[in-house]
Amino acid sequence: MVAKERRRRLLLRGSAFAAILLILGSAGTIGAVTLRRRNVPRPQRAAQPQRVVAETTPAGDSAVVPAPRPAPRPAPSVSASKAASTPEVALTPLKPLLPEGTTALADGMTATRHDSVVVISFDFAGARTRLPERFERLVRATLPSVYGARADSAVRAIPDGGIAKQGDLFTVLAERGIHIPINAGQTIALYPISRAGRDGPLVTQYRVTVTKS
Repeated sequence: MVAKERRRRLLLRGSAFAAILLILGSAGTIGAVTLRRRNVPRPQRAAQPQRVVAETTPAGDSAVVPAPRPAPRPAPSVSASKAASTPEVALTPLKPLLPEGTTALADGMTATRHDSVVVISFDFAGARTRLPERFERLVRATLPSVYGARADSAVRAIPDGGIAKQGDLFTVLAERGIHIPINAGQTIALYPISRAGRDGPLVTQYRVTVTKS
């Protein structure tokens, strides 16, 4: 009985030891498999950069090519702008149409030219005057005979009475003159010339020339 009891204990101990070994072996196997699965590298998806794709895309007829920007035009200079905006007639100096010396005009008047200065004489009854309005009418009638159509356009641009109202014939206008603009660069300067009369001074001539504005 004693021997039988000893064998039974030895079997129990062996069975327990075997069970422990089995459990340890199973746990080691499971751990090794788990570690092996963790260490296996996963396949990564290669992402092609957008720049590479753009470079490897074949150029076809449908490829959009950016249009070249036009070169900026240089700004026109101030002198060029003025030359383009200034009429050709404004650049031409206005000169008398009459020849040098004395030329007979209509209604018995005369015009005497000395270089660029012209003197209109009307010292006879019905023409000489001391009235500003009458002198203005005489200027409007004779000035185009000296300088032509441009002078005619210049006096027409002045309203009626605009010449006579610029000042007194015998004081202010005799010294300062009457100024009739032609364009942006030239002006007709006109000066009444008077002499003593029986009832006071009379305007019998006027001197005219073209000056720069």
